Amino acid sequence: MMNNRWKGLGLGHAAAVLLAAPAVALAQAPTTPLPSTPTADGGGVGLVGVVGALIVLIVAVGIAVKFYDAKRKREEEGVVLQARLSDALLLHPSLAGMPVVASVSMPLWRGSPPVVEVRGTVSNQPAREMAMQVVQRELNGVNARLEDEIVVDPLAVRRVAA
Repeated sequence: MMNNRWKGLGLGHAAAVLLAAPAVALAQAPTTPLPSTPTADGGGVGLVGVVGALIVLIVAVGIAVKFYDAKRKREEEGVVLQARLSDALLLHPSLAGMPVVASVSMPLWRGSPPVVEVRGTVSNQPAREMAMQVVQRELNGVNARLEDEIVVDPLAVRRVAA
């Protein structure tokens, strides 16, 4: 049964009485205090370390971008040189129908010369010499290492034509 002292109270009064009663609190474990502002005893070493690490990271990314850009530019120069050599070999009338190509590989370091490999098959020695002269003429003024890998095969042109 209900206690007499609660009989005359309405529902709103009962809620007010319950809210006024002390709440049960649970104990909490102590927490470590947050570090305060940097002091003269070395409290700011963590902040300096983070800033230093960020600076090192930014410098490293900048260096990597520079190397990538230099590599891309060297490869681009190689592609342009290779296209120029290929056009000269294809358009020369005495080399028509002979599969002779020039490939260019560019080292990363700007001081190193590009390597130009001339490959293919020609029908006679004068055609081989003509192909090398065409490449040397196109390389005029370009410091490059030239590698001759042209094969002389008198039957080669007949096989290609057939």
